[in-house]
Amino acid sequence: MRHFADDQILAMIDAMLEEKPGEKICIFACNWCSYAGADLAGLSRIQYPPNGRVIRTMCSGRVDEEFIWHAFKKGAPIVLVSGCHFVDCHYIDANRWTQKRIEGMWNKLERKGIRPERLQLEWVSAAEASRWQKVMYAVEELRKKVTREEIEETQKALSKG
Repeated sequence: MRHFADDQILAMIDAMLEEKPGEKICIFACNWCSYAGADLAGLSRIQYPPNGRVIRTMCSGRVDEEFIWHAFKKGAPIVLVSGCHFVDCHYIDANRWTQKRIEGMWNKLERKGIRPERLQLEWVSAAEASRWQKVMYAVEELRKKVTREEIEETQKALSKG
């Protein structure tokens, strides 16, 4: 798999949220673990909500804040970043940097008046198809609680800069 440039990832976000963005979950999944766990869930015919839209990245450490902000600006009710468990990261400790980045974003979201729980961080290994299912059901329950008005308020808050 080739790496995607920033503009390619932003274009994927635009495409996924072009129609009915409030019904979708924007997911960034690392290639080695989370994407493989989701793939295993599909191969195993494990049922989970179908409205997650996955952007495959080589590592959760590749997920830039700009991508998350862009998804919220485009109307995503929930953004999920998912990667390898700490001991399994293929890029040594990149997922630890992801943890720090997401914690910082939770603070920024709160300061902007946006519920931090709308940004989720989960670790799912390639062998954890059932964990992927549980995460997807939990994130879908969160998505159902995000109103159209809340999405519009988020877009206003983020358009201010």
